[in-house]
Amino acid sequence: MRRILAHSNLVQALVRGLDILRVLAEAPDGMRLQELADAVALKKTTAHNLITTLRARGFVEKSKENKFFIGPAVMELSSKIQKKDLLKKAASLLLNFQKRFPEITVTLSEMTVNAIICRLRLSPDRFGELQQPISQYFQPYISATSICLQATANNAEKLEKQYPFEEFGLNKWVNWDEFNTAKELVRKTGYYLQYNETQNCHTLAFAVPENYCLGIRVDNAEKTTIDEIISAGKEFQKNILEA
Repeated sequence: MRRILAHSNLVQALVRGLDILRVLAEAPDGMRLQELADAVALKKTTAHNLITTLRARGFVEKSKENKFFIGPAVMELSSKIQKKDLLKKAASLLLNFQKRFPEITVTLSEMTVNAIICRLRLSPDRFGELQQPISQYFQPYISATSICLQATANNAEKLEKQYPFEEFGLNKWVNWDEFNTAKELVRKTGYYLQYNETQNCHTLAFAVPENYCLGIRVDNAEKTTIDEIISAGKEFQKNILEA
């Protein structure tokens, strides 16, 4: 581990804390306090104080075996950076999508452990204007977006515990098996399509890693148009994956 120069302008405690994180990131099985202190060339008491501070902010966690690991706060920082990059790429793709299909409404939504939230939106009445809705949510079990995300998002199980099927799903589905069959179809095809006969509109939803979904509403569409949109939705998925 490199030493800090005596007259450096660097904050020594911060540098040593970052050194601890770097060492832990390379130790998937965790490290005990003395091992960690030796790895960063610190006294055990100094290492303990730094780790206590890092634990208080969630950057380090301790196991029952008294081993230290990278904490969830590090993952959260990484996730926020990835989310920002994904939304930036998705915004560009959505604008291109609308140019190709100016008559549709298109959204990018995210499933959190508490709700299904629309993050980006484009609509025909505000063509070319990328909207960021403040409070547009999708009710679980009902919309194409929610069904797609409940089938593919890695936090879907946590959300469904807050919205039990017996209370929120039976007004849409005959039983759990019917809903589960729909989810299996999404996992197989990568998208969900439903038709509202009363409103004469199709809604589609395409799974986007990890907890996102491309949603599309098409009014008065011909089958050829739906087929074209399905093809374009799959292309959107591919572009996001490559990005």
